[in-house]
Amino acid sequence: MFSKIILISAIIFSLIGCTPGSSDSSEESFSPTWESCSQQVGDHPCNFTLINQAGEEVSLYDFYGSPIILDFSAGWCGPCKMAASEVQDVANEYGENNLVYITVLIEDASGNAPDVSDLSAWAIAYGIEEPVLAGDRSLIDISGESGWPISSWPTFFFITDEMVTKQTLKGFSSAYIDALTQDLIGI
Repeated sequence: MFSKIILISAIIFSLIGCTPGSSDSSEESFSPTWESCSQQVGDHPCNFTLINQAGEEVSLYDFYGSPIILDFSAGWCGPCKMAASEVQDVANEYGENNLVYITVLIEDASGNAPDVSDLSAWAIAYGIEEPVLAGDRSLIDISGESGWPISSWPTFFFITDEMVTKQTLKGFSSAYIDALTQDLIGI
């Protein structure tokens, strides 16, 4: 009963809270704003567009329809490097479930905003074929009101194929990543 109430609430929120954007394709697309989305569990995350390791623009909502692990990391962070070493294994293991694993580097190894060469070096060093995106501290707001509530590195957000943040994880644990990913995709 409780899960039905949550499901109905999520459907109502998605109809009221997020406004579908226009698209040339037949695939549904969203263009939420800070007023119609949040980075809180149970809500639609706010969209962003960042540059990837190939220098291309990538938006979070490009992956609508796929479950997503969204990993916010820093290039100088030891646990972030441990997480990075497992990105492609996780993506490969759950790829048949359409899982997308996105890494957003907030800082490079020197604590500066990363550029394409930093992203490319990170992807090559850890064998990552999944998107590695250049972020910066403007994406962060510990309260979650106007940015992602990040207070430790790495921080993970597990987002459903319907673009609802299901869970978060602060810090790195292979076992928790695996368990939360299985929960995300329903196995």
